Amino acid sequence: MDKKSDSYKLTWVILMATKEIQAGKNRLAIFLKGSKSKQANIISENTGYGGLMWLNIETIKHLIEQTENIGLIKRKIIKNYPYDYTVYELTEAGKLVLEEKKQVPLQPIKISKPETVGYSEMATLNLFRQGKAIIEIASERGLAISTIYTHLYRLILYGHINSNQVVSNGVIIKVNDAASKMDNPSIKLLKEALPEISYEEIKCALAGLKRVK
Repeated sequence: MDKKSDSYKLTWVILMATKEIQAGKNRLAIFLKGSKSKQANIISENTGYGGLMWLNIETIKHLIEQTENIGLIKRKIIKNYPYDYTVYELTEAGKLVLEEKKQVPLQPIKISKPETVGYSEMATLNLFRQGKAIIEIASERGLAISTIYTHLYRLILYGHINSNQVVSNGVIIKVNDAASKMDNPSIKLLKEALPEISYEEIKCALAGLKRVK
């Protein structure tokens, strides 16, 4: 796709994906990216999977928001136990754009990467790679355990380590599953849905979804 002259095709890709699957913003973005995340695996055979693979997740989310703001898709609440969640569906205008291939351009924005990890995080990483437990690292560095978890969150975010090196696969699966059913998953909302999992573990599990490419 010529991203300059065919920006309206971005709209079609998002509309086709919205028509194909029931998903909120986070899961829809992962689907369009073509991520290998467990959130996308079960729907990876659907039409539109990986349709925006050259864009990062945050840019795709921005495009989804644009599509909603101009009235081509809308949110629908799905009643479910233990909590409701939101998915997108086409509006009548969105169906018309898709059926008649109307040219409604979207504008991708460049997402600037924030600063990478600093000296303190790298010092924590060095001790972590030595096999030291989080409580040991905190004691040795004279820092709070919560601070060490924040370092580990950023280290996961920037690809120095993986989520499953910090928290169990079971926790990651639970967090990813809960996040996929939320339009804008936050640590607070995830903690409410998963009271048995600590804030720190949720944060580190969530980092794998937000990893900077």
